Amino acid sequence: MSLHSYFGAHFFNKYIGDCMKKRTFAKLSIILSAILFQVIFLFWVPPLLVVQGPADVDYIDFGPYAGNYLVTDGYEGSVKIIDFKTRQILWRTDEPEFFVHDADMLPDGECIVVADTTPDRVFVMNLTTKEIIWDWYAKNQTRDAYCDYWNWTEYAIRQGWDNTAIAILENFNPPDGYYTHLNTVQFMNGSLFNRTYDSILISLRNLDLVVEVNYTAKKGEPGYMNVTWSYGIPGHRSILNRQHAPKRWPNGHVTIADSENSRIIEIDENNQLVWEYTDKRLRWPRDCELLPNGNYLIVDSINNRIIEVNKTTNQIVRTFSQGLSLPYEADLTTEGKVIVGNTMANNILIYDYNSGRIVDRVGFNFLFMPLILTFGLIIVYYAIDCILQFRAMHGKSIKERLKFHKIYSKIILIGVLAGIIIAFNLLIAVMWNYSLWKMAEFLLHP
Repeated sequence: MSLHSYFGAHFFNKYIGDCMKKRTFAKLSIILSAILFQVIFLFWVPPLLVVQGPADVDYIDFGPYAGNYLVTDGYEGSVKIIDFKTRQILWRTDEPEFFVHDADMLPDGECIVVADTTPDRVFVMNLTTKEIIWDWYAKNQTRDAYCDYWNWTEYAIRQGWDNTAIAILENFNPPDGYYTHLNTVQFMNGSLFNRTYDSILISLRNLDLVVEVNYTAKKGEPGYMNVTWSYGIPGHRSILNRQHAPKRWPNGHVTIADSENSRIIEIDENNQLVWEYTDKRLRWPRDCELLPNGNYLIVDSINNRIIEVNKTTNQIVRTFSQGLSLPYEADLTTEGKVIVGNTMANNILIYDYNSGRIVDRVGFNFLFMPLILTFGLIIVYYAIDCILQFRAMHGKSIKERLKFHKIYSKIILIGVLAGIIIAFNLLIAVMWNYSLWKMAEFLLHP
């Protein structure tokens, strides 16, 4: 063997050896990375999965949990208190059933009132003991082992409602399976409205009706569990049509998201309409909040936007839309942040009020990411391996290298894996859009 041939073979063998070392290093790196990703998702992601369909999100101003957030997690069927800074769940209850819609903190900061949609009830729970200290069931003239339901027939007759309304109340069989589909509660401190009693404002969506129920009167006392005020009449959908989020403000007026009538209304204490907002784009509005500047912050749910409307001019002065997916409720905090329950995306979005940009997210929706990352790591490994083998085939043409089965088989495998990732992403996108479409279809035409 000539000296030239010897050094050439020695160099080639050393080159091949280096390639093999690189392949081994790449393989070990990929394996360690795959393990590391699983560890990250095992320990890092669960704390982010603090919500699974957040509807109502309220900042807690007082009580032992002041500075944190009261979150109604509709799909999970729980109410939680969450520290947004640490993402820690500080308190929770599983007492509500699936599809719970709303919760409100009582003035003492020690109890919450909950709109428990599935059993058509409202209850008040002590945070420390988790004892239910008050509940009101909204079904008509029935009784179970625990309580009496409200007698709507009797109330309708007293109110002078027509036979259509009474027939609906007595024989109602809604397509969604919920008799009232109660979706909002607000605790009313009676002293703020010159009353001698406290009450709870409740939205009964399927009955097209908003009521206030006496909270102060005890069993056996006058007014116990009585409906003290109502707006809307079942079957009269020109008044209300599957409404959400009634709220009584300090001036005694009530705003209501009249969802299927695609409008926001404000009524005075005599049930007279004093303000109305309609927009040809408005579709299924779900919330309306009075801002300190006198404007209204409106959640336009199906259009995936939140708009601020000047009450005097009825003009939109601000819009939030980034990242929204069927938003349910929005509030402006004292810190100048807009907090949104982003229901279908399984997260809570926090916007800067002035810039309209998202400054934080609470929640994590991409449970399919570990699978995509794993396939991606496999692709990276085979791509590196293929390049190293390609370069190691010294002296052969590109065509000959590509014909080598260890090369073309890896290229095919890379293509298949890439196709799986693309197909998986397309499937997720289609399923996501389909679920949004079906949700919108159900909301508009249940």
